[in-house]
Amino acid sequence: MSEERRPIVIKRPRIVKGHHGGGWKIAYADFMTAMMAFFLVMWVISNASDDDLREISDYFGAPLEVSLLGGDRNSASSSAIPGGGFMAEQTQGEKGADLQRLQRQALADDSRMAAIRDEIGATMTQRMADDADLAELREQLQIELTSEGLRIQITDSDQHPMFALGSKQPSPQLSQLLGLLAPILKRLPNHLSITGHTDNRPFVGEGGYGNWELSTDRANAARRVLGNSGLPYERIVRVVGMGSRISLDSQNPEAAINRRISLMVLSQSAYRDITDSNGVNPRPAEDINSLRERLEQLASPVRVTNHVAGSPVTDSPVASGLDS
Repeated sequence: MSEERRPIVIKRPRIVKGHHGGGWKIAYADFMTAMMAFFLVMWVISNASDDDLREISDYFGAPLEVSLLGGDRNSASSSAIPGGGFMAEQTQGEKGADLQRLQRQALADDSRMAAIRDEIGATMTQRMADDADLAELREQLQIELTSEGLRIQITDSDQHPMFALGSKQPSPQLSQLLGLLAPILKRLPNHLSITGHTDNRPFVGEGGYGNWELSTDRANAARRVLGNSGLPYERIVRVVGMGSRISLDSQNPEAAINRRISLMVLSQSAYRDITDSNGVNPRPAEDINSLRERLEQLASPVRVTNHVAGSPVTDSPVASGLDS
């Protein structure tokens, strides 16, 4: 019997030249990022006090939308992180009530300022019609509503100067104008700010006395005239000298109109800004503010709906940073 011949099969592995694939690198990078974040959180928590840990727990126990919107640090919520804690919904309600109160206050301020502007205009028109000397000062009295309140500016002129050249002594016309304004301003509950301005002409007096000192002294002289005319001194919250830094006529910094006294009847918000900036009502510092920022950076941007009384409903993006 003849031996059957079988074919010989040789198997060789197929060698693929080129890239072998790098999916494992992405997975490894994600793993390392997660581990770094984990150790960062552990390091932060290890340095936190028991109270901080409790507040962090409250923060994550609050709804994400409320947390990202931020709560009132001075509200009934006991959490050190705005928006956190179990009082978050109550805090949000308090913020809405405060916002409505501030809006009503701002509207009342605007209405009061507009009424005072009209009253001052009518009073001055009547007095100027009866007094020829005052009538010549009509163009030197400017009254306008601004974001800070009602601004009353008494500007200078070459024909009718409010102060003698280089002097802080007010002229009789300026004293008369301020004397007419004082009874009207006295009826207001608002505080006042007085600012003095000079032109850009170089002026050097004895001992280096210059435009800065002169503008301040003129503003203070206006304060004294108002006080002597019946305006309570405690109603004046600020007296400032600006020198020649801010000109009404920037094209001609030596113009007489740049020499002026500016009376600002402050709105409630402007008065709060002044007191806050001078440390009267300092905003409380967050004990774990740095931790709060790190936690918020981990949150993805979301879109929330703001419901503000008196304004349309709009969608606004909220990123990781919060407004305090």
